[in-house]
Amino acid sequence: MTPNRRTFMRAVGAGSIGAALLPLTSGTAAAATIITIRGAGADIWSTEDAFHYFYESRSGDFDVVVRNTALERTEANAKTGIMVRESLEPDAKNVMLRRLPSGEASLQWRPEAGADTLSTTSGGEDESEVSDGSIEADWLRLTRSGDTIEAYGSTDGSDWTRIAQLTADNVELGSDTYVGLPVTSHVEGTLCTAELRDLSGLSPDTNRDIGDVQVAGSVSVEEGVPFVSTESATNVEATSATLNGDLTDIGGAESAECYFEYRKVPTESWQATSSTTLSSTGTFSAELDDLTSRRYYEVRAVAEMSDGDSTTGSTVAFGTPSRANGRGGENGPRSASQFDLGDGFADPAPWLDNDTPVIKITEPTTRQLEAALNVDGERLVVFETSGSIDLEEQQLTVTNDKLYIAGQTAPSPGITLVRGSIWLDSNDNVIQHIRVRPGDAGNESDWEPDCIFTEDGTENNVIDHCTATWGVDENISVGYDTSDTTVSNCLIAEALQDSSHSKGSHGYGSLIGNNAENVTLAGNVWAHTLDRNPRLKEGTRSVVVNNVVHHYKDGVWMDPDTQASIEGNVFEWPISDQPNVFGDGEAYLDDNVLNWDADVSMVGEGITELDSRPLWPDGLEALPADEVREHNFRNVGARPADRTPTDERIVEAVRNGDGSYIDSQEEVGGYPELPVNTRTLDIPQSGTGAWLRDRSREVEE
Repeated sequence: MTPNRRTFMRAVGAGSIGAALLPLTSGTAAAATIITIRGAGADIWSTEDAFHYFYESRSGDFDVVVRNTALERTEANAKTGIMVRESLEPDAKNVMLRRLPSGEASLQWRPEAGADTLSTTSGGEDESEVSDGSIEADWLRLTRSGDTIEAYGSTDGSDWTRIAQLTADNVELGSDTYVGLPVTSHVEGTLCTAELRDLSGLSPDTNRDIGDVQVAGSVSVEEGVPFVSTESATNVEATSATLNGDLTDIGGAESAECYFEYRKVPTESWQATSSTTLSSTGTFSAELDDLTSRRYYEVRAVAEMSDGDSTTGSTVAFGTPSRANGRGGENGPRSASQFDLGDGFADPAPWLDNDTPVIKITEPTTRQLEAALNVDGERLVVFETSGSIDLEEQQLTVTNDKLYIAGQTAPSPGITLVRGSIWLDSNDNVIQHIRVRPGDAGNESDWEPDCIFTEDGTENNVIDHCTATWGVDENISVGYDTSDTTVSNCLIAEALQDSSHSKGSHGYGSLIGNNAENVTLAGNVWAHTLDRNPRLKEGTRSVVVNNVVHHYKDGVWMDPDTQASIEGNVFEWPISDQPNVFGDGEAYLDDNVLNWDADVSMVGEGITELDSRPLWPDGLEALPADEVREHNFRNVGARPADRTPTDERIVEAVRNGDGSYIDSQEEVGGYPELPVNTRTLDIPQSGTGAWLRDRSREVEE
């Protein structure tokens, strides 16, 4: 008699959180067993956690292995993996071998109950045994032997790489613990689905929510189900590719129809290939010959069983090259501004060439933009539409390197992101010619977005010709321990004052985090931002040149052990007697002026004035201070030649020595609803850099 594979399915839903399940057979889920966990929660991080947990009570040592075959990307930092906790309290000591939607695996731990969490990528880098603290891994292994915990990752389940080893010096767990499989969505009130299989060394028998998740999670276990995996595309040419799949479990059916679904990023609908019939496990493939050059495609393998069951593999992306191939024709005009995007320490998109895949945004939606930002690979994002994109209180986190957002390609009046923010948690990115306006989003508290932020530890990022207004924490900031960051030609204005920040009144411009090196701040306007214009925190090395700071309490604030070259800046309308450059750092200062009738010193007593520049980008040329105001008014913001009424209002107010602090965007007309205009872009097969520069000049002058 053939067993009914559905009889092994068990689900625990919202009505039975914490109910016990039968243990998996012999302490191991069979190879054809799929565990599906749905969990919500803000995160497994910081001082307390919020997630769904499928676990068992354990005493002493363990050796647990599992394969994560799918993890929904509710947010870039959604997590699953293997965990050991000392208790089921949200703030408990724990160790977690985590896997993110990007496929990166790393180790994190909370050394004491209620303490901040550390990881091999943040705060605990010294414990990492792999480059950058993480590796690509589908298979995860967490072991305990006495007080020693070891974390491993693998791509095939046999060749293991140790990520880190922890001892009692890192975290000391009692003998009795809870070991299991966690899932958090990293989005409060939203469930994230994770699929895991090939579990060994663990027989979880209970599941429950830990912490404040707002929506109940669940677990289901299915035995004998079919399984298909999507393999990497091969023979990828400008207009063709071979798609590959592997049917690894047929689930008891007599045969399976295997095929692929594919789509161009960020298209929502899928196309299907013809199918191949398999009567046993094995590989299959399909040829595509109707692709577009220089595009990203997503593909997933599908298997439909003869008994009516079906399974779909995870989604894999690949990019097609250009028909021209190679680098060339990368000249083109400089910026209309004195400051080209390459004039700072950052090298803008050195990876960009004629084979870089292009992702076209054809409608102003969060879904399309997020799909483009999340592609794992170098990508040029262009816009065939204008309009306001409502992020619905999301922080769009870019975790994959080599992104170029080319807002200059949008038709008039360009792109504005509202009710959300962009965080660059990656390297080698360029953001140009867009506006970001988070605002209060109707919140009275606990809503604290920046407009644009480069995450701690990132490098070689450029933010050029952007408008950043109505931030609640800061408008544009650079993270701690970063290197080679350029912020140029940006309008940084109207940070919200008494808004939804947990600390109360805020309204700050820009914070440059501790130990940030080689930061260039050139040709910007900070306006109606009370403080941090900018704040150069301890250990930073910065160049602050030809900026306008208008209507402020604190200007350039330097912490101890900071060095900066501060030249040709214009300060106007101070509302305190604080010196324009103050604090405790070392600075070379030249040609900075106060353009206002006020008794305010240029340099505070705590600043050590240097005789020469401590740092300066090669080729950067400063303007005389008496030319800076008019230069910056002509050149700052997302589209200086095509300003929206909001940008125009702010620039003209600064030009005329006017304007005010605001507590909400509603005081100045509320969120803009830009018209949706569309046009078709003809992307060249060569000369990509020159083409982008031409588009930039069109919106700059």
